[in-house]
Amino acid sequence: MDKELINTLKYVLDDALQPIHHRLDRMDQRFDGLDHRLDGMDHRLDGMDNKFDGMNKKFDGMDNKFDGLDQRIGGLEVELKEFRSETNTALQLIQSGQRGTREEMTQRFNETREGFQRIEADFKFVNHKTADHELKFNRLENESKENRQ
Repeated sequence: MDKELINTLKYVLDDALQPIHHRLDRMDQRFDGLDHRLDGMDHRLDGMDNKFDGMNKKFDGMDNKFDGLDQRIGGLEVELKEFRSETNTALQLIQSGQRGTREEMTQRFNETREGFQRIEADFKFVNHKTADHELKFNRLENESKENRQ
């Protein structure tokens, strides 16, 4: 395949994939933020384990502490559900983007193939015309030689 065509196809593919790379970069930022939040939650939960050891000795006020814990877990559940929803939405966007990219690539390849077919037909026509002109030239040259003799 021609290097210029390969470079053109590479440029078209790179250009078509840029929105997907941009979306993936945004998703990475979201995942980094979520990792940070989950790390913070891990530290808080580690602290809660220590508190539970002390709670075995003291049952007074345990209801209030469980209410606070229920709220935190509820918040975590809400965050996880939101994360799942965002992830599903992002995956759907990526899939639709890939589908669109595949369709566009197929269209571009088909257009390129059609262009090559036209060029091939033009080459065949030019070769045919060249051969026809060479034949006529040879005939004229032979007739000229015969007329001179």
